[in-house]
Amino acid sequence: MPDEIKLQYRSIQDIVFSTLRDEIVNQILKPGDILNTVELSKRLGVSRTPIREALNRLISIGLVEESPHKSCYVKTLSIEQVFEIYYIRAALSGVAARLAAVRISEEDQKRLLDLCDQMEHIKDHDPSKALLDKNREFHNILIAAAKSPNLENLLEQYYQLSQHYRALALEFPDSYRQVCEEHRSIAQAILARDKEKAEIAIRDHYFNTARRIARAFHADFDI
Repeated sequence: MPDEIKLQYRSIQDIVFSTLRDEIVNQILKPGDILNTVELSKRLGVSRTPIREALNRLISIGLVEESPHKSCYVKTLSIEQVFEIYYIRAALSGVAARLAAVRISEEDQKRLLDLCDQMEHIKDHDPSKALLDKNREFHNILIAAAKSPNLENLLEQYYQLSQHYRALALEFPDSYRQVCEEHRSIAQAILARDKEKAEIAIRDHYFNTARRIARAFHADFDI
């Protein structure tokens, strides 16, 4: 297959993957929904091959499951699984923060502080989305600063698994202030290049996020 055709085909598969992933994350496709390749092919206007390969990628990152009869459906996560995901994210992000504290550039340190300022002064018509977007950018800077592709891939996988639940962490009146304070603590540790404090601050941030999600589920999260 010529390189141009390979590139075009790859782009189609990437578009299908991104479209389905976003529909799952935004709950357009809901937990338990069957993902029929014929129906998806017609709806998205592509052949079944990139649909099947996109579904395989979604299975690999844990957003889709395959039944014994080979049908695919959107995965339903229990609150226990959510807590497990946040335990893993906390551990992986702690490693990333330790590495970032040593390796981060001065430019990226300034970007972290700027994002903290922006998050603390959000005046948007949809503040939760604005804060979540800034939060994602903040953590992406830290992950990139760690300069560890393997760690970055693992963190992206578990980020995707937690996407359904992130907004739940902002359901309560005091959540915005708490989240902003946690980001400020992380940034200050990174600026001081204190890897111990950076690891503790970011792990606490993820544990506190899990507690806020647990509260939305009327459940307890114990470390």
